[in-house]
Amino acid sequence: MSASDEASVLFSHDLNVDDVADYFLTRDADREEPDVTHLKLQKLLYFAQANYLASTNERLFNEDVEAFEHGPVVYRTYRKYNGTRQILAASGTHVAQQRVHVPEDVAHFLDAVWDKYKDCSAGQLRNLTHCQDPWKQHYMDNSYRVTIPDESMVSFFRQKVPAQERVFHEAVVLVPEGFVESLDEDAIAEQMRAYWAS
Repeated sequence: MSASDEASVLFSHDLNVDDVADYFLTRDADREEPDVTHLKLQKLLYFAQANYLASTNERLFNEDVEAFEHGPVVYRTYRKYNGTRQILAASGTHVAQQRVHVPEDVAHFLDAVWDKYKDCSAGQLRNLTHCQDPWKQHYMDNSYRVTIPDESMVSFFRQKVPAQERVFHEAVVLVPEGFVESLDEDAIAEQMRAYWAS
């Protein structure tokens, strides 16, 4: 990849969902008391995808999130761990031999998601997703594999989840409301003229 190609990539995106799941499972395996079950893993993937979409306008991983009875699910991961109720890291379902490789910007983002939700139980995360519009608006009793549209997650997380409760990509800068309007255009123009004159 050339330097110009690297510069054009603002956010890493469209990763393999297995790599993202393995990253969370590796983080969990490093803990004294791992507690990530299949249910908790699904909710971590949902929160990662939703926050990444809302933060970057890009998918973290290229799999749909679907509305299942117990909350949002990534079907590929669902199939992989279906029937597993034990703690994944402790049960030997996932053995963390080495750190999973994901791009550095994604690792920082996933660490922030992990830090925010690692101490929540699977049930707490399930209940949280059941209070959120993306799941509530797309789950239908006795339905099968109803996709939660990316736009639904983006809209909800941008408009209804306060910034302090969200996780942002490290390259995203939050600007307080009214900040841009408060800038003195003449002062900025003068600073720019002085900069370019030097």
